[in-house]
Amino acid sequence: MKLIIRRQQRAVGQGFFHTAELEAEDGRKFRYVYDCGAMKKYETQRNARIDEYLTAVGANAELDVLFISHIHFDHISGLERLLNKTNGLKVDTIVMPLINVVDRLFAYAQAANEDPATINDPFFRELVANPANALGRLGPRQLVFVRRGSSDGGAPGSRGEDDDDPDGPSDIPRLWGGERAGGIYWKLIGRGTGYEHEQPFIEADGTKAVTNVFEVDDTLAIATAGGEGCFEWVLSPFIDPTIQSKKDLFLSELALARGMPVSDLKSWLGDTANIEDLLLNGVPDLTAAYEAVADDFNLTSLCLYSGPKTNEGSTQGLYLARLGSYFLGPSMRREIGWLATGDAALRAKIRAAAFAKHYGSHMENTGTLTVPHHGSDHNHNPELVAKIDAFVHIAAADAYSKWKHPGSKVMQCVASMGRFLSVVTSNSDSEVEETISVSCLANRNP
Repeated sequence: MKLIIRRQQRAVGQGFFHTAELEAEDGRKFRYVYDCGAMKKYETQRNARIDEYLTAVGANAELDVLFISHIHFDHISGLERLLNKTNGLKVDTIVMPLINVVDRLFAYAQAANEDPATINDPFFRELVANPANALGRLGPRQLVFVRRGSSDGGAPGSRGEDDDDPDGPSDIPRLWGGERAGGIYWKLIGRGTGYEHEQPFIEADGTKAVTNVFEVDDTLAIATAGGEGCFEWVLSPFIDPTIQSKKDLFLSELALARGMPVSDLKSWLGDTANIEDLLLNGVPDLTAAYEAVADDFNLTSLCLYSGPKTNEGSTQGLYLARLGSYFLGPSMRREIGWLATGDAALRAKIRAAAFAKHYGSHMENTGTLTVPHHGSDHNHNPELVAKIDAFVHIAAADAYSKWKHPGSKVMQCVASMGRFLSVVTSNSDSEVEETISVSCLANRNP
C-alpha cells in the first residue's frame, strides 16, 4: 500500500490558505485545510485561489477537517466562500483553539485599527461575538475547540518508541471521522481529556439548529491512513495561549474606556447581545484598549504538525516540490512532515521551549515549516528554527502598510542554515506545491 500526500500553500497575499489531501492506493482520500483568508486589500486574489481549489476538488466535495489557527481576519475571511452551501465544500469537522471573549474582542479591535473595512464583515463580527453560532451556520457535523493540555502530555508519538498512545479518551467517544464514501476513516489518539455537548444556534433564515461541540486537550491528535501493519499519519495541534497579564491589561483598559469596574464589565460581556452591541457601537472604546497593549499582544494560536507518527519506525517518502519557479526532487526524504505555527509568539524562550517539548521528535521529521506570523521578526526564534532544521521554510506574506514580512532576521536565519525560504505572495507563480509518496511500512521498533 502507498499513501500520496499533496499539499499546497496558496497565493492569497497577506493572509494564509493551506490545502492538503492524503490519498490511499485504492483512491480513498482525507482532505483538510488550515486557515483560509487574506486582508481586504487581497480579496480578489483570495477569491481566485478559493475558486481554483473548488474547481480542482469539485463543488460540494467533502472537506474532512478545517483547522482555524486563530481569528484574525486574514486567516478566516475566505471561510464563507470556501464552505458556501451552494457551490462550496461540505465540511465534516471544524477545529480551532478555545478562545475566550477577551481574545476575540482584541482580534476585532486590531482589525478596526489595521484593516478598518473588515469590521463591517457580518461573518467576522459574528465569529467574534458567538463562535459556535458563526461556525455552526457553515454546516459542520461537529465543532472541536482545542485547549492547552498538560505540559507532561505532548503530541502523540512525539516521545519515542516507548510512547504507546491509546485511542482517544473514553469521555468523548463520538468524536471521530465519518466513514463517508471515498473517504479515509480517522480517529482521536493520545492522552488527554475532553468534554462534549450539543450547541443550539440560529441559521441565517432564523430557523433553530443544533451541532455537536467538543472541547479537547491539545495532547490529543487526529490519526488517519493507518491500518494493521501500517504507519499512521497524524495531525497534532499545539495551543500557544495569550499571556494572561496582557489579557487582564486589555480588559482593564476597556473597562476604563467604558467607564465601569472590571468586575461589572466581565459580567456584562457574559451576554452575547452585549458583545454584539459593543462590536457595533463601541469601536472607539475597543480601539483605545487595543492601543494600550498592541505592541505585545499575541492571540491564542493553534499550531499543527501533519506527518507520520514518529514512534512507528523510520518513514521516508519520495518527495518533489515546486517552490515558486524552483523545482526540487524527486528524492527520498525522511523529513516529510509539515509544521504550521500560525501567529504563535515563539520568540519568547519559555513559549518556544513548550512548543519544542510538545512536538519532541516530530520536529526531526519536519521537512516544511511555515514560519510564525508571516515571517515577522517579532515572533521569530532562531534557536527553535535551527532545532527544527526544516528543508523548506514558508512565509505567507505580501506588501501591506509598513509591515516587514518576512523580516530580515528571519531571512538571514534561514539563509545562514543553507535552507530554502519561499515567500508566497498574491502572485500564483509564488505558490508552494509538495507531493510525497510514502510506502506503507510495517510498524516496528528499530
